[in-house]
Amino acid sequence: MDEFLDILLKEEVLIRGHFLLSSGLHSEWYFEKMRLVENPSLLSLFIKELLKKTGKDFDKVVGPFKGGAIVAYEVARQLNIRCAFAEKVEDKMLIRRGKGIKGKDRVLVVDDVLTTGGSLLKTVKAVEEKGGEVVKKGVLIDRSEKDIGTDYEYVVKYSIKNYSPSECPLCRDKKPLIKPGG
Repeated sequence: MDEFLDILLKEEVLIRGHFLLSSGLHSEWYFEKMRLVENPSLLSLFIKELLKKTGKDFDKVVGPFKGGAIVAYEVARQLNIRCAFAEKVEDKMLIRRGKGIKGKDRVLVVDDVLTTGGSLLKTVKAVEEKGGEVVKKGVLIDRSEKDIGTDYEYVVKYSIKNYSPSECPLCRDKKPLIKPGG
């Protein structure tokens, strides 16, 4: 098993149960990403590994608000560059605060956990709408089941089957449903 996946299991970032995901789908496995981002030394270790894969030649780093913003901050700290955050407004992401993105900025877009790629792709679009050039994309954990239509780097790849509630074998087995997070 991968060294970083072992760390996620040991630190109880990857947990087993019957989970209701924010997408409405069900899953037997859940990444409790806050256990990763709340631990500065653990987060730093994962960021260092991600930067080995993405390189370090960027003007800015951008992540979607909440967990992706924490990742973006730590990447920016390690690279000694500024970061920006994409915030969800209705169904799109916007970069509205701080110094933001200026035309010709070379940008690394990051996120914590990739499931469908929606947040990552919307953040890329937000950067491009501000005139920035997305040079690379990276995530700490890729739990996706299928291709999201763009290249990106990751630290851990662990594809997890998700189920619609009507097709969920855990529901059929009457396992208690857990709604994690906020």
